Amino acid sequence: MPPVSLSRRPGPALVLAAATVILVAGHLVGAAQPARAAGALLSQGKPATASSTENAGTPASAAVDGNAGTRWSSQFGDPQWIRVDLGASAAIDQIVLSWETAYATAFGLQVSADGSAWSTIYSTSAGTGGTQTLEVSGTGRYVRMYGTARATGWGYSLWEFQVYGTMGQPPSGGTPISEFKPVAASSWEGGNAPAAALDGRTNTRWSSQFSDPQWIRVDLGGTAAVTGVTLNWEAAYATGYRIEVSADGATWTTIYSTTTGRGGVENLGVTGTGRYVRMYGTARATGYGYSLWEFRVFGTVDTSATSPTILSGPTRPPATTGQFALSAPADGAMVTNTRRPTLSWAAVPGAVRYQVWINISRTDYDFAAAGNLIDLYTKVAEPTSTGYTPTWDLPDRWTYKWFVVAVNGSGATTTSTIRQFGLYLPAVTAVADGVPVVNGSRDLNRNGAVEPYEDWRQPVQARVNDLLGRMTAEEKAYQMFYNAQVHPRSGWHFGPAQPQDLHAALLASSGTRLGIPFISAGDTIHGYQTTYPTQSALAAARNYPLDYKLADMQRREQLEVGTRGVLGPLAEVGTKVLYPRIQEGNGENADVAAAQVRALVAGLHGGPELNPRSVLATVKHWPGEGAGGEALITYDAVTIKYHMIPVRAAMEAGAVNIMPGYAGSSYLDPGGPGAGDSARILAYLRQNLGYTGLITTDWLPSGSWVGAANAGSDVMGGADPGAAGFSVATFIAGVPAARIDDAVRRVLRLKFQLGLFENPYGDPVNGPYRLHTPAYAALANQASREAMTLLKNNGVLPLRLAAGDNIVVAGPRAADGASCCVWTSYFHREYGSSTILDAIRARAASAGVNVFSDTGPSPRLAVVAVGEPSYTHGTSWVKEQPYLPADQLAVIQNFQRQGIPVVVVLVLPRPYVITEWHDLAGAIVVSYRGGEEMGPAVASLLFGDYAPAGKLPWQLPRGLDQVLRPGGADVLADAVEHWDVPYDLGATAAERADIRARIDAGRPVPPTYGTPLYPYGAGLSGWS
Repeated sequence: MPPVSLSRRPGPALVLAAATVILVAGHLVGAAQPARAAGALLSQGKPATASSTENAGTPASAAVDGNAGTRWSSQFGDPQWIRVDLGASAAIDQIVLSWETAYATAFGLQVSADGSAWSTIYSTSAGTGGTQTLEVSGTGRYVRMYGTARATGWGYSLWEFQVYGTMGQPPSGGTPISEFKPVAASSWEGGNAPAAALDGRTNTRWSSQFSDPQWIRVDLGGTAAVTGVTLNWEAAYATGYRIEVSADGATWTTIYSTTTGRGGVENLGVTGTGRYVRMYGTARATGYGYSLWEFRVFGTVDTSATSPTILSGPTRPPATTGQFALSAPADGAMVTNTRRPTLSWAAVPGAVRYQVWINISRTDYDFAAAGNLIDLYTKVAEPTSTGYTPTWDLPDRWTYKWFVVAVNGSGATTTSTIRQFGLYLPAVTAVADGVPVVNGSRDLNRNGAVEPYEDWRQPVQARVNDLLGRMTAEEKAYQMFYNAQVHPRSGWHFGPAQPQDLHAALLASSGTRLGIPFISAGDTIHGYQTTYPTQSALAAARNYPLDYKLADMQRREQLEVGTRGVLGPLAEVGTKVLYPRIQEGNGENADVAAAQVRALVAGLHGGPELNPRSVLATVKHWPGEGAGGEALITYDAVTIKYHMIPVRAAMEAGAVNIMPGYAGSSYLDPGGPGAGDSARILAYLRQNLGYTGLITTDWLPSGSWVGAANAGSDVMGGADPGAAGFSVATFIAGVPAARIDDAVRRVLRLKFQLGLFENPYGDPVNGPYRLHTPAYAALANQASREAMTLLKNNGVLPLRLAAGDNIVVAGPRAADGASCCVWTSYFHREYGSSTILDAIRARAASAGVNVFSDTGPSPRLAVVAVGEPSYTHGTSWVKEQPYLPADQLAVIQNFQRQGIPVVVVLVLPRPYVITEWHDLAGAIVVSYRGGEEMGPAVASLLFGDYAPAGKLPWQLPRGLDQVLRPGGADVLADAVEHWDVPYDLGATAAERADIRARIDAGRPVPPTYGTPLYPYGAGLSGWS
């Protein structure tokens, strides 16, 4: 070989000459492109091989080591090649060859996906040596220089072989499998939580502390086949990092590494298999930490480990059972060592196969059907042997029921006994709350031993008994009260709270003598962070599987941050027009109400019973305030049957917490107090309906708490033990110890069933980034769309406007974002929630239509948004005036007088009299309280993006005279309608008698009675 000399760039004249030679030669494949910014250096430090080496001092690796003083050189013959493995597919945009004196006059640059089949992206027969910077275009994992003609008698020799480009390609559609998944990191800086890198937004980021190494890890929830990773770096990027996968989060396998990271957006076409994927940073590009706008993993997740085999719909067991025996698990057993317990049974002579049926949790129950959801079974297997082990992990639940059907050769069947078992296998981890983990359990009293109440392997009742025996009278009483934010021994917490505030309160409760956690519950009755339509609006849609999804969405959001209760849903039928809270109920149809309540309770609980992944539903307001309001419930021995239908449905769905309302009952306790402190009303619940769960009062004054407890209420709703003039000692003195023990047993049982003693916390750092995801916003939008009810349309809708046309949006609800919701509403504008005005403006812009607020030049039509602003217990204007006030009516009249067609968008929280302006409107759209997506749903309907399908959940009065006597007040003596009877606006005595007869006989009541302006169920399906 010639003596080593440093390569130099050729001078300008030589470059020009070389270029001329290249053009004349005409042998280029993929000729060099005009200079452009290259991608990252991908080849440095990567595995390199060659056709040959001259000696041990000139290996292939020397050409990719970043050292200009080391080199690869080949044997003295043609052809020869050097190849680098980039570790994953890459888009190659530039290759730099730094030749030693022994260079190639003819060579090709080639790429390959597998190192076997090669594609040429550049070739020349006029190589110049020196340093050649070649702009190329190609894709592959392997890149090689293939030399075919040497410039000297020696071999080929490269100081450096540098490949530039972008790892992988941006995924062509699809959602990252990492988005919104659980995440952990070595550290984070300020408010830049790890989950910010998984939220699909490029304006939030994770950033680490300013040191090496640092990592961020995502749990994909199951074994994944990873096909790509995208790193979207903020300015503080990594020059050195690894992408790693793991099956268990402990042992890691590297699937990509680099020491030349360039920042920006890196699309890595990596492949690997694992449940966990992490970016492990080893070298920072700046003095700051590592900072990622987004960390996205692509591929597919294997969900078979968590997806049960489903061979049937949810089914009742055969009428005849007990024909042969089951063996294991033992009846009533608690399984604590496996999520796949083996089921076995006695052999049945002549059986050729067996059917295994388990009451697994499902999302596709027939919520309109009566009966306990927990008694619905699914066929999961058909083995030929007498044993079966599930192929998926059973989630934690206390009541798994199962049976086996034996099938003989002719198809005849016999059925086993029905047994049940529980399964609880929590993941208990040490938390920075001062509570040690001893033998896999939280040592809540910090004595170094695991007491029975701390041992999750013990049956729930055994844990309850043990803990109750350790508690003082004062500790017991506190479990019946709220305000854990001030009194950490309290059993309940006023919700909702900000995640960090809630977490701080939970930490305080863990520091109490026995470490008993509390339940946080608030009036988030139609969504926690993602606010969906109220129940009366959902009753207009009657899509019960969607109701389940909405409640399940709320459950998932609340679990993220550790709030485990909600003061809802309402199991009420709204038969009294003037009841302000009719907006929160389920409309006028008891069967619709029942189906909705079943779906909502099951969704909040995440199955047919309370379990460690539930949010505790608090069904209210017992015994049915929709039949009279908060003053007096007026049903009698007949009509009570109608109003009990949704309450029974709630219990069938697994409800274990019921809230009595403020109202007393003229039937259950004539002249008595409100339901929460009426022993007779509560006794009816327990004795006549067979309810055994918790009873939580509505918010009562402190003077009522002793009376409510003695009447049978277990938890004093809204009760602050620090209230002025009240003391826990007085409460203990006024309530028998046995009554307190009875109440506290129920409280503790629920807390053990919720798994709070093992996992009391949410994730206040990362959890909020998983609230209100785009998928959740889409669910809320779907619910709002399906509820939208088109009462009238004179051909105005859908809007047929040309680009350049003008419309006006007016009315007090047009820019009132809060009118969509009651109690608490949360808006997240980054996902599109907006007011009616803003939503119409945005939708119109896509059609080139101009939108003006209140007034504008030559409008083709006016959209007038009217109705009541948000309220809770009381109406926004006098409740005896269920119609638009004069100022709102005037807006409609004003446009109509000008000859401008009017579309009225009616925010309808309760039945209104609309007769006065009905004929002035070209179209009437009812939005109810449509949730945070009400505005976009209205806009989409007006422009015909979907067809209307919602139906009125109540009758609308023809006039106030169908509700009240002239000049009457909201008292029973002035009522014209019967408060406890459905569909009776304008009904005759004979019609009411027929309604009562149907209720008494348990027959459906058709909504065809009376003479309302619009009957129950009114609404156009489509545009006419």
